[in-house]
Amino acid sequence: MSRPRTEAEYKSLQDKFYNQTKKCLERNERLSFKGLLEIVKCDAVIITAIHKLKANKGSRTPGSDGIVMEDILVKDYREVVEGVKKKLDNYKALPVRRKLIPKTGKKGEFRPLGIPAIIDRVIQELIRGVIEPIIEAQFYDHSYGFRPMREAGQAVEYLNHIMRRTGYTWCIEGDISKFFDEVNHRILLKTLWSMGIRDKRILMIIKEMLEAGIMNECSRNELGTPQGGIISPLLANLYLHRMDMWITKEWYNKKTRKSFVSQASKISTLKHHSTLKPAYLIRYADDWVIVCRSKTDAEKWKYRIGEYLGNTLKLRLSEEKTLITDARKKPLKFLGFKIKMLSNRGKATHGILPKVTPDEERIDLKVKELRKAIRRLKYAKNKEFLISDINLINSQIRGIINYYSAADGVNEVLRKYKETLKYASYKALKKYGAKWTPANKTDNLREVHEERTEQIAAIEYVVPKRIPKKHITEKDKIVVGITSIAFAKWQMVTKKKLTESPYTIDGREHYTKRSKKKAALYRADSIFNDIQSVLIAYDTKSQIYNFEYLMNRGYTFNRDRGKCRCCSDFVTGETVNIHHVKPYLPLNEINKVANLATVCKPCHYRIHNEKELTGIPPTVGKRIESFRKKLVKQIA
Repeated sequence: MSRPRTEAEYKSLQDKFYNQTKKCLERNERLSFKGLLEIVKCDAVIITAIHKLKANKGSRTPGSDGIVMEDILVKDYREVVEGVKKKLDNYKALPVRRKLIPKTGKKGEFRPLGIPAIIDRVIQELIRGVIEPIIEAQFYDHSYGFRPMREAGQAVEYLNHIMRRTGYTWCIEGDISKFFDEVNHRILLKTLWSMGIRDKRILMIIKEMLEAGIMNECSRNELGTPQGGIISPLLANLYLHRMDMWITKEWYNKKTRKSFVSQASKISTLKHHSTLKPAYLIRYADDWVIVCRSKTDAEKWKYRIGEYLGNTLKLRLSEEKTLITDARKKPLKFLGFKIKMLSNRGKATHGILPKVTPDEERIDLKVKELRKAIRRLKYAKNKEFLISDINLINSQIRGIINYYSAADGVNEVLRKYKETLKYASYKALKKYGAKWTPANKTDNLREVHEERTEQIAAIEYVVPKRIPKKHITEKDKIVVGITSIAFAKWQMVTKKKLTESPYTIDGREHYTKRSKKKAALYRADSIFNDIQSVLIAYDTKSQIYNFEYLMNRGYTFNRDRGKCRCCSDFVTGETVNIHHVKPYLPLNEINKVANLATVCKPCHYRIHNEKELTGIPPTVGKRIESFRKKLVKQIA
C-alpha cells in the first residue's frame, strides 16, 4: 500500500479505501485492511490532522497537561512530526480532563465531557481520518448523526417521508440509558475487526484511547467512550451499527429467496405475503425512532430491541423514556422537533401530512440562556468587547434559527420569543446609546437583514482609526444591532442523496450543489521543495520557520490561486516564495495564513531591498511598495 506524500495523495487514498470497501460489500467478500499504521505515520497525514484540529474552537482548550494547539504550532517542524510518530510507536493516552456541560433541553441534567490532551487529539484525528472511509462505506443509509455531509433536518425529513409514504404513524421513540458510559470495549474492538480494520496496532491504540483515565478520578476506564474525544462520535456510531444492521435485516434489507426488480416491489410483497413486522429505523447518534404499522407491532419491536441491546451490546433500553406514540394523536419528539401527522385527505397519499415545529421546552431553555447573555452586555469592558459579545449573541440566535428552519412551523414558534429578546436587547444596550433601527439599516448581518424593515436595538460604533475625535464623520461609524429571533423562514429540506459522500468525486459534487459551499482545495504540498531542503535552505535556528509556517505555505498558495501577489504571474516550485507580510508579529501570529503571501522570487527580492523600483509596470510597483510599508511596524 503506497504511502501518501501530499494531502492530495492522502485524500485519493481515502477515496480508494471507500470504493474498495463498497466493492467488497457488493461481492460479499471479506474486508481486510492492514498496514494502516504506516499511513497514519506519514508526514502529509500528520500535517492534515493538525491543520484540521487547529481550525477547531477546541484547539484553545487545554487537556490534562495544560498544553494548547498554539504550543504545538510554534515548535520546530521535525520536533512535531517525529514526536507524533514516537508517540504512536508506544502509545499511552494521558488522562482526560472532565468537564460538565448542561444537556440541551433537559433542565438540571449535565453531560460529562472528557477533554483529551492535545497530543491525544492529534492521534485520534490521525486514526479517524484513516479508518473513517472504510467504516463510512458500511454504515446504515439512514443513520445521520455525526457523519460527514449529513444533518438533523435530513433525519426528520426521512422520518416524515416514511410516514407519508406508508401511512404508518405508530412510532417507538428510543432512548438508550447512559449509552456513552456503557459502551463495552471488547465488543467495540470486535466490531472494528469485523468491519475490516485488521491492523492490530491500530486496534491497540484505539483500546488505549478508550481506557484513558480521568484526571483526579481514575487511572483506567474499563467501560464507556468519553464524550469530547475526536474519534468518539465515529466509535459511537460504529457500536450502534450492529443494531442498525439487525433491525434492517429483519425488514427493510431482509434477504429473500426470490429476487425483485426494485426495493419497493420487495417491500410490497413482504407486507402482503409474510408475517414480518414492518419497521423503519431512523437514527441520529443515540437518538432513534422506529416507524411501525400498529401499536402491537411497536410493542413487539420495543421488547425485541430491549432484548437485543441487553444480550448483544450490553446496553439497557430506558423503559421510562422509550415511548410508543401514535403521531396522529400526539406529537412525537425527535432531535428537538415535534412531529404530528395531520389529516389531509385531498392532497396526501394516505390522507396524512406532517406538521413539524420546534420543541418549545428546548427553545425556552435556549432563550433563557440568550437573555442571560444579553443582560451581561451591560458589563462589557469597552465597546470593542461589546461588539464582540453582540456578534456572539447574534451567532447564537442565527444558530437556533438555522437549526430549526427544517420545521415548517419554525416562524410561528420562534416569533413568540421576539418581544422578550427585543426589549431585553434594548435595555442592555441603552447605556451605550441604543436606538430602535430598521434591521436593513444596520451594518452587521447584511445578508440576513437585507429585506427586513422591523426595528431592532442597535448602537453606533466608531471604527478605530488614527484620526482626531473632532474629525470623525458618519462615514467612520457603523451601526451594529442584535438580530431578531423572529427572522426565521422555513427551508425545505430535501431527502438525503445516498450517493452524497466525502469519499467519491460524484458525492462531493452532489454536496457542493446542495450546500452551495465551495469544495476546499487540497494543500499545495507538491508545488514546494521537499521539507528537508527547506529546512536546510532557511536559517533553521530562526523560530519563524516552524511547523506552522511549513504547514500553512500550501494553504497560502491555494488562497492566492498560485499567483504572485505582486506581479500576478503564476509561480512554480522553482520560483515560489512565501513572504511574511508583517515580520514583527509575535510567534503565535506571524505564520497565520492571513500574514503570509505568495510571491515570486524576483518580487520577493524587491520587497526586501530598498532600491528604487524601475523597469516594472506601475501596478506591480505599487503592490511592492505596499508590502514594503508593512515590513515596519507603524507607530501611532
